[in-house]
Amino acid sequence: MEVFKSYRIPVEAPKDLVEGYFTIKKKALEVILSHVKISRKAHLEFKSEARRELRDELSRSWRFSKHYVDSAINSVIGLVKGWMTLYNRGKAGSKPEITKRTVYIKNTLFSFRNGVLKISIEPNKRYLEVELTKYSWIPKDFDKIGGLLMTEKELVITVKKEVELRADGWSSFDVNLANITAFIDGKIEWYYLRGLYHIHRTYEIKRRKIQKLAKLKPKTSKKLLEKYSRREGNRAKDFMHKLTTRITRKLKEKNFGAILENLRGIKGRILNDSKDMNRRLSKWNARTFQSMLEYKLKWFGLDVKYVNPRRSSKTCPLCSGSMASYGGRSMKCEECGLLINRDIVAVLNLQMWGSRYGFTPKALNELIEREELSNESIHIIT
Repeated sequence: MEVFKSYRIPVEAPKDLVEGYFTIKKKALEVILSHVKISRKAHLEFKSEARRELRDELSRSWRFSKHYVDSAINSVIGLVKGWMTLYNRGKAGSKPEITKRTVYIKNTLFSFRNGVLKISIEPNKRYLEVELTKYSWIPKDFDKIGGLLMTEKELVITVKKEVELRADGWSSFDVNLANITAFIDGKIEWYYLRGLYHIHRTYEIKRRKIQKLAKLKPKTSKKLLEKYSRREGNRAKDFMHKLTTRITRKLKEKNFGAILENLRGIKGRILNDSKDMNRRLSKWNARTFQSMLEYKLKWFGLDVKYVNPRRSSKTCPLCSGSMASYGGRSMKCEECGLLINRDIVAVLNLQMWGSRYGFTPKALNELIEREELSNESIHIIT
């Protein structure tokens, strides 16, 4: 299968191209929105003839490479289709707008030879050259480069390669609000998320202070909220990148794949009317952790599985009986009497359900009898 990674590198982008691309995207959006028909649902009637007319119109005064016009139209069509999907679900607000000055660069607009990325600005006349070997964080073992995304100060590069997924063994991960519980090579490990909680809490306090200024200085308040929200997101991603990189290195040494919970749509199912709980869950970075760990493992050819987490913390991993709360984070089986931490219950069940024959209740019983799940075998990582 083909896997990919994306990286940001600093560049001085051609300002005239960025502005010109921004302008034609706005024009394209105006035209394409006029082809959206709304009856019971929104649908786009933008046929090939209308597309050719739009391309010809945008190309008349366009001095840059013509493929930029095509990429601008494709980008706007994708934006409009995304908006229509939300509209048909009753979740769309106002119509879409072009607000960001970004340029999508198709494969036909660049070449890559001897470590140098050469991007066409004006055909046979003007190019932007970027030496990728200068940036140590970009891997050298990729097969090809996908489309590029350029802003005024950055270039986002997507590198791809073909891998054959494998796994000599399996690890499992249960992501909670305060920690990530893992079962790796017969041992329980807890990765505590205190640093991540501190990031979210710090910026939550800052936002509350800024929101008090909203009535007096709405524009200033809006700019500050955007600024600090961006910083919070960057710091949270940095935390998760470092954590998932550390876990990936450990699993790579053992050739282990990962078993994760299928959490698609989980926030929508568990959000309730409690403002405090909703605020906490909105900062739950479970999907971020999973997506980062998945693409990093797959880059090294290590497989990733998703399993249904339903009742994973309430099913006894020994006898499959029902477990009930027994004070604090402990769970007790109503059938066999097993008393164990609920996070360990969840991660062991994920291990069994995902690896099938790779881990069984009998094997778990042997681990407990040999005291390999005692406190001495539980690793706490901060």
